[in-house]
Amino acid sequence: MILTITANPSVDMSYQLDKLNIDGVTRTDKVIKHAGGKGIHVGYVLHDLGADVVHSGFVGGKLGEFIEEGLEQRGQKSKFIKIKEPTRNCLAILHEGKQTEILEAGPTISQAEREEFIRKLDDISAGCSVISMSGSLPKGLDSSFYEEIIAYAKNHGIFVAVDTSGQTLKDVVNAKIKPDLIKPNETEVADLLGEEISKDNIKDALTKAPLKDIKYVIVSLGSQGAVVKAGDRVFKASVPKVVAINPVGSGDSSLAGAIFAIDKDKSPEEVIKTSMTCGLLNVLTEEIAHIEIEKFDEYFEKIQVEEIK
Repeated sequence: MILTITANPSVDMSYQLDKLNIDGVTRTDKVIKHAGGKGIHVGYVLHDLGADVVHSGFVGGKLGEFIEEGLEQRGQKSKFIKIKEPTRNCLAILHEGKQTEILEAGPTISQAEREEFIRKLDDISAGCSVISMSGSLPKGLDSSFYEEIIAYAKNHGIFVAVDTSGQTLKDVVNAKIKPDLIKPNETEVADLLGEEISKDNIKDALTKAPLKDIKYVIVSLGSQGAVVKAGDRVFKASVPKVVAINPVGSGDSSLAGAIFAIDKDKSPEEVIKTSMTCGLLNVLTEEIAHIEIEKFDEYFEKIQVEEIK
């Protein structure tokens, strides 16, 4: 079983409009509402792949209930901690070939609610071989929350992945006990190391401190694929050109593919190809964080992986 943790989930609402009337009324019947947040998106794709998934994090109020009910309707388990403040909404307005997003900050997690989560980790993670934590942290939590879960996972022989950014990523990478997998982009790697990153030095960059002790570092290059460190080896993955329908959620889909293959004890090359395939399949569907599994083998064979010597 794989546990996803989304500390600041949301009810994601998408409005599809022919035109957005500024300072006026706009009507639409094209509305999508679903449980969202990066970790939940990872779980959606893991479920598409056939994995047994359980979701956790913090939810509150009627919107929190909506998230739990939505996951149940999808046949996915959840073990969220209930909080006093309500879960947030996140709104995406698709109009005239553009996407405008309005993201609420979300609730503040109290110290008691944080402690309850840590206290219940044994139950939340029971039977799990992988813990995947995704997204930014809500108010009331800092990077020590992720660091404590990483230490718990390592002490219990559980593979742990973290997909976050900013100061939280820096703190996690530089902590004494490090995660097994991170998924930064080129800019974030450069920021972590304090140096410019290019194709000529990226292998050296990924194999020195503080990244050398993290087994998997997946550096997204968008439509150009990725550079991936697996142990002491570094690979370049290339993906075929496709007409993107909706790229939103591709990073989460890519992470889902990686941890699914790692959980199945696949080779580094297979882990990378599975990761890239899931990210690619996501852009070919309108639905966020979804892959059409019947197309998996076709695109898996199109992914090129070459070790950087």
